[in-house]
Amino acid sequence: MNDSKVSADKNAEKTVDERIASLVEKMRKEAVPERLLELARELQKALDERKR
Repeated sequence: MNDSKVSADKNAEKTVDERIASLVEKMRKEAVPERLLELARELQKALDERKR
């Protein structure tokens, strides 16, 4: 794989990660039922584990 392809892939992944982080942050600011908060925390944990 050439360098520009690797760079594009990394940029796309970073963009997705930033979008996910932005959405999670917006979710945290909303008044929501506790169960939804629990599910959002589980989602964040799974996403964090995927990064490892």
